[in-house]
Amino acid sequence: MSKTSGHVQVLTANRLGDGTVVFLNFDGDWVASLTGVVIARSPDEALGLEARGRFDAGRNLVVDPYLVDMREVKGALLPLRQRERVRLAGPSVLGDVPGYLAPAAPFAQADVEPGGQGIEPDRRGEPRQASGPARKEAA
Repeated sequence: MSKTSGHVQVLTANRLGDGTVVFLNFDGDWVASLTGVVIARSPDEALGLEARGRFDAGRNLVVDPYLVDMREVKGALLPLRQRERVRLAGPSVLGDVPGYLAPAAPFAQADVEPGGQGIEPDRRGEPRQASGPARKEAA
């Protein structure tokens, strides 16, 4: 395959704080979109991006940085691998799937019954008993 085929690479990782898929942009920030990302068009540029990924992983900004092969299509970047397309698009479980319920907000510490068991929602969002063992009350 020719090096002029339009294949380039970008650096991706997951943000350590919340797990969001992120890409390195020209400002040196990790962002959730491909807008303004640094594009490696040569092996030397790719090595530089990998080094930056290791540096930021060492600073606990991101987890598991790696290069993603992309194709430039009409000024936009398109991942070559399906896995990366899914990562870029976000969760593949959508609200229009029959039976899907959006996750409930996490329960606060106050949502614990006096008997020591937490209250968890059932499929309809109604409170139900937690299935785990009861916590012992403080004496």
